[in-house]
Amino acid sequence: MIALALLLAAPQTLRIVAEPPASASAADAGVQVFALNEGSEPVEAVPTEMTIVAADGARLRIVPVETTAATVAPGGFRALRYRLAPAMVADVAPQASGETVVATAAGTKSGFLDRFEPHEPIYGAFGLGSDGAKLQFSLAVRPFEGAGLLDGVRVAWTQTMFWAIDQSSGPFRSTNYSPEVYYQRVLTDDLVGAVGYAHDSNGRDAGSIDVNRLFATASYALPIGDGWQVEATPKLWTYVGTGYRDLDRYWGNWSLGAAIGQADGLRIAATLRNPLGSRRASELFASYPLTRIGGGTALYVFGQAFSGYGEAIDDYRLRSSSARLGIAFTR
Repeated sequence: MIALALLLAAPQTLRIVAEPPASASAADAGVQVFALNEGSEPVEAVPTEMTIVAADGARLRIVPVETTAATVAPGGFRALRYRLAPAMVADVAPQASGETVVATAAGTKSGFLDRFEPHEPIYGAFGLGSDGAKLQFSLAVRPFEGAGLLDGVRVAWTQTMFWAIDQSSGPFRSTNYSPEVYYQRVLTDDLVGAVGYAHDSNGRDAGSIDVNRLFATASYALPIGDGWQVEATPKLWTYVGTGYRDLDRYWGNWSLGAAIGQADGLRIAATLRNPLGSRRASELFASYPLTRIGGGTALYVFGQAFSGYGEAIDDYRLRSSSARLGIAFTR
């Protein structure tokens, strides 16, 4: 994700964004900073010292590798190379996250909440007729944050529910349960990779369907100016264990994701599963923050559409299409 950072003496039409490093050690290898000209005239970007926040929560002071001013064309951007300020190398080791304590009507609750991060989108989307509603909850946690090499470990949980709101009793016709354990690292300024294990199940005793996979995935992000960026996210997997019947014939062994979006603006993302197979599946997401519409509301207007085989794991042999509109908490 791209984080906003402050550049001293920057013109008002010049916006500075920095790709946050995973940690201080990653920042020491270099940080990519982009100067975006949102005005109608060329402006000079004068690189100077700035402060950013790393993915592990550490506040880092970075300095430009080259201090020469760069001209940024209207509507364009320039990439600037930064590195960790020398005096910061010994001072920015991330501190252990503190416990968050909240007083509630059910008593005082606590946890290490700052170790949680978004994973898959969290949303509720509603369609017409048999499309019904699709509800999804998903989070990842960093259990060993700040613990050296273990800092990259993630444990994630995604639960997707299909609610038949077109029926009088409104049953939940299917639920997908998807826990994951993976290791994620920032490979370059623009590339994040991960390898891990994923389990998918319908959570049933009778009629149980479950599948275990080992996967490798990466995400490449490219800023294209004016706060916009494009992303490509290929993912490969292989099946392990038993229980998945012939599901591998429908899911295949890889998927390709792509997205284009603007921080605090429109984002459109799509995923194509089993692209070269005869039993493909595609899903499209579009979202827009309500902060741009209704002030401080921390929600997104969210649209979701699916076409192909196996939207729900129970229906992996069935081809279907659906479209839904709703609200998302993460995207």
